[in-house]
Amino acid sequence: VLRDGSVEEAALDTYLAQVVLSEMPASFAPEALKAQAVAARTFACRQTAGGKHENADVCAQSACCQACLTVEDLRARYGDGFEAAWDKALAAVRETQNEVLRYEGALIDAVYFSCSGGRTEAAVAVWGGEIPYLQSVPSPGEEDAPRETETLTFTAEEFRDRITPARPDADLSGTPETWFGAVRYTAGGGIGTLELGGASFTGTELRRLLGLRSTDIEFSPQEDGVTVTTHGFGHRVGLSQYGAEAMAQAGRRFDEILLHYYQGTEIRRLTLDGEK
Repeated sequence: VLRDGSVEEAALDTYLAQVVLSEMPASFAPEALKAQAVAARTFACRQTAGGKHENADVCAQSACCQACLTVEDLRARYGDGFEAAWDKALAAVRETQNEVLRYEGALIDAVYFSCSGGRTEAAVAVWGGEIPYLQSVPSPGEEDAPRETETLTFTAEEFRDRITPARPDADLSGTPETWFGAVRYTAGGGIGTLELGGASFTGTELRRLLGLRSTDIEFSPQEDGVTVTTHGFGHRVGLSQYGAEAMAQAGRRFDEILLHYYQGTEIRRLTLDGEK
């Protein structure tokens, strides 16, 4: 594992337990943690095969690979509850030993995120490339996710300062009520394109420029500013972690959760001789 420029060696089970506790609350149901473990294992195996890092299989950064806090950091996070949390995460890893997700025989890009706002997004809507197993699917039961909804208010000047340097072709003169034009939504409920100041913006571009949690965005312009509400947290493609928890609480098994969020995939077991 590449961390802060240094390479650390760790057994795969240990690494995956660290990822599970870094990515999901230990309070989540065991079946949700198992789903996370399989997704994390698949992601790690695919990254390893891709050779992205010269001297390491994966790194510890969620923006590049997947979050992997040190054991010391996890002890600080969980305090007196660390041992119980660690045992629970390690059990999720070992009870899904060697299981990975494949599509047409190949390891999938098992991306995941926090919560979707009720429906996930297709990969093509976010990254521009069609991926058969990363489609928009319902993800109910996320309403209690702590970062499901966020509302921000920008003054007209603040809004211009976020948009204009990157997109001077957008005319944001006058009042905010005059800036917003036609909007096209994606299958996942995010903004596909929005006419703003006479220029066309994608939802991913607006999310980046405004520092928003997701592309599921509602704009409410007023005379002197703009109120922005988002639903979901993250890119909203693949496994919804809070959606997985909702499904687990409803009695669904980890494999059912995974096959719901990664459409058309299959769970296969890696062995020393290949796979079953």
